[in-house]
Amino acid sequence: MSEVGIIVNPASGKDIRRVIANGSATTNQEKINKVVRIIAALDAHGVDLVTILPDPTHMGQRVIDEVKPDLKHSRVVLLPMPRIQGTYHDTLGATEMMRDRQVGCIVVLGGDGTSRVVAQRSGSVPLVPVSTGTNNVFPRMIEGTLAGIAAAQIALGIVSPELGCRRAPRLDLVDVEGDLVDIALVDLAVINALDLGSRAVWELNGIRELILTTASPTNIGLSSIGGWLCPDMARPGGDPQALHIEMAPEGRISVMAPVAPGMMQEVRVTRFAKFGPGEPIPLSCERGVIALDGEREVIIGAADEYSVVLNPEGPVVVDLENTLHVGAQTQMKTREEVGQWP
Repeated sequence: MSEVGIIVNPASGKDIRRVIANGSATTNQEKINKVVRIIAALDAHGVDLVTILPDPTHMGQRVIDEVKPDLKHSRVVLLPMPRIQGTYHDTLGATEMMRDRQVGCIVVLGGDGTSRVVAQRSGSVPLVPVSTGTNNVFPRMIEGTLAGIAAAQIALGIVSPELGCRRAPRLDLVDVEGDLVDIALVDLAVINALDLGSRAVWELNGIRELILTTASPTNIGLSSIGGWLCPDMARPGGDPQALHIEMAPEGRISVMAPVAPGMMQEVRVTRFAKFGPGEPIPLSCERGVIALDGEREVIIGAADEYSVVLNPEGPVVVDLENTLHVGAQTQMKTREEVGQWP
């Protein structure tokens, strides 16, 4: 039986950056509409079961009520979770359950932070990250119908993971013993701060170190700093690389970057360097906070020592363009076997 899981973060697209920048908000109704379109594509392709993460706002049930009269093949249900807390623990638990159920694919609606949480537990399950957050780099801004088609192609085995998926690199935050503390998919920042505060990172003055898995001038957010500082990181192909940037007010290198929608900021860089997989990069031992994919998560104590390692074996991600093209070519070959116009 084919099954696709859907995880929607009701809090994505609503953080403090709507106040301090000109970022657009994504309402829950817009998310519901997108999930409805995803399910329409899954149903049209014959996916047997769709399981949705329940949440305190009841988006999943509202989706089920809306799609149920029009379904031809798929059955859509809420994931039978023992309890809902209204925190990221729901996402962790749902991802574990979907992984253990061996779903063919998980569609994730949220921002970089939501994808990071899912990637902590997804294992080898292919992910379709769909953007509903703020400064998104990891999830794609894609029409829900196309996301549903791609998920169906993978879940039904029409396109194999070998052809339609790729491993995304990640940053592993490890302690002095080499034990994994947490991960980041796009950026890791060391910030001069005493607490986690509002969690979302929007003020750059306190950032003293920045490590990126991707750096492109086409990005918005912290990774755009690396894109304007070292644009050749954006070139496709080759081995995975990460970029380590040290920042300070006295830095002699000036970079102007779009760190939030409509917000351009100048940052001062003292030095920067690329590094490859498996090479531990020690972080500053001063007190502060570590932000992962734009959210403050780890407080650095006086005795703490952390390093960052680029791990090329991150989450399995569906390559949308490749999957859709391979799926179309597969159907084309079937039609050619039936017959062509003479």
